[in-house]
This record gives sequence, structure tokens and C-alpha cells, in this order.
Amino acid sequence: MPTDNDIRARYANKHIWNGVFYIPFAYYAVVRAGTIPKMLSWVLIYVMPTFVYGLFAAQGLSTAYCINYFLLLISTFCIYETGYIHNDTFATRHEQQPALRLYQENLTHFYSHWHLIYTTRILYAVIAITIFLIFNHYSIEAITTSISIVLIIPIFYLYNIWRTKYNVFLYPILVFSRYIPFLLPYKPEWHIILLLFLSFPFCNMLERFSMPTHRFPAMRLLIPTEESKTLFRIVYYMVVTACLIALYLFREYDLLLLMPISVLFFYRLCLFFIVRKKRPRNYLQG
Repeated sequence: MPTDNDIRARYANKHIWNGVFYIPFAYYAVVRAGTIPKMLSWVLIYVMPTFVYGLFAAQGLSTAYCINYFLLLISTFCIYETGYIHNDTFATRHEQQPALRLYQENLTHFYSHWHLIYTTRILYAVIAITIFLIFNHYSIEAITTSISIVLIIPIFYLYNIWRTKYNVFLYPILVFSRYIPFLLPYKPEWHIILLLFLSFPFCNMLERFSMPTHRFPAMRLLIPTEESKTLFRIVYYMVVTACLIALYLFREYDLLLLMPISVLFFYRLCLFFIVRKKRPRNYLQG
């Protein structure tokens, strides 16, 4: 077991209610995010791009699309949160320097009720997936989408037990696994998949290669410190936006497809000036 000197405390709140283990989205909101601004950030980097690019893949907004999106959001994120929970409980037992996000009373409750916690969360996902399949008449696309959601479980489990610096090579697959299900019901074109990947997962992947515990040499020039991530994100979205505008003008694609990435560029730019005056609570702490 790690000693006190090995522990990197990342408690997002002064008190964490044990009910977060059982309620969809509550674990991420309270334990991982911890603040309203970080939840708004989650909406911008996750909900917004998956909704918008799913909308383009579906070729229009409809009641059916909104129902599908809600069911996919529930099922995908309930399973993904289960991976977070496993990471913060069982996986930390095998780390020399674990990032502790749960207090002892939370861990005690979890280890006493982990069967119930996992069953409850998987049940949410199963119900949502079942309704999704029925609603979409068990189409091939709906079945493929459902399988992609279920596959998050072994991907996250492998990531959690592979406790070396090389598990970062699995990280982009893990992150994108919670994005791609929103496109699969609609037979998306390749450029929509690429845009969704560029909207956040690719940027996040590059940052992961710069983690302080095992910063890869190739990333030291781009992200030498944790604090430099703020500027890196601005440069990333600026470069991606400029390249895509040039590409889209040349290929005559719909420039509206660039809207999510442009919004994220504006968001990162605003955040750059905000943190220069006041550092928000839990900023750069995930």
C-alpha cells in the first residue's frame, strides 16, 4: 500500500456523498469535475461535439435523433463512469503514486457494496441500450452502436490494469470510445468521424503523452509543464481550425462542420485570459 508521501490528493470536493456511486453523471460531476465551470467544460468538450457531429451524420434534427442521443448518452457515460470508479478504487491499489479522489469513508462504502454499485450502473446502461435497440428496430447500425458501447468495458478495464507509462497508447482509443457511438447509428462519412476525433480526443491524446510522471521526450517541446497546457490548447485549436478552413474551402465542404472546433478554440482562448487573473478551483486537475 502507498505511504502518505506517495499519495497525490485530488479531492474535487470537501465532502463526497456515497450516493454518487449509484446516480448517472453524479460520480463525474462530484468526484472528477467538482465544480460547475468544469461541468460546463464537459458540456463543451463532450456533449456539444457529439451532439453536433451526430446531427450532421443524421442529416438533420428530429425527435428520433434527440431520443437516440439521450439513450446513447445515458448508456455510454454510465459505463464510462464505471471505468472511472474502477480506476479510483481497485486500480489505485496497484499504483506507487496513486491520485486519490475518494475519501476513506467513500472507499469503505465502495468496497462493501461494489457488487451493487456495478450492477446498478450496468443496469442503467442495459435498459438504455435495450430501449435504443427497440426504438431503432434492431437495425444493423443500432446493433453495431450497442456493441461499441459494451466494448468500452474491456477497453477501460485493460487501461486500468495496464499500469505502465505505455498505457498512454491505449488512451486515445479509450477516450474516443465514448465519442464514436453517437455517430455509428447514421453511417457517418469519414470526415465527420475525423472531425469528432479532432474536436477533443486527439488533443487529449497529445496531452496524455505529456503527463508529469512520464513525460515523453517528443512532447516536452510542446507541453514542457502542466501549466503550459493552457497555451497548448489554444495553439492546437487555432492550428486545427486554420487547417480545416483551408481544406474545406479547397474541397467545398460545409463550413458549419467546423463550428464545434471553432467554439472550442474560442472557449480555450477565453479560458487563457481567465486563468491569468484567477485560477479556477480544480483547474488542470482531472
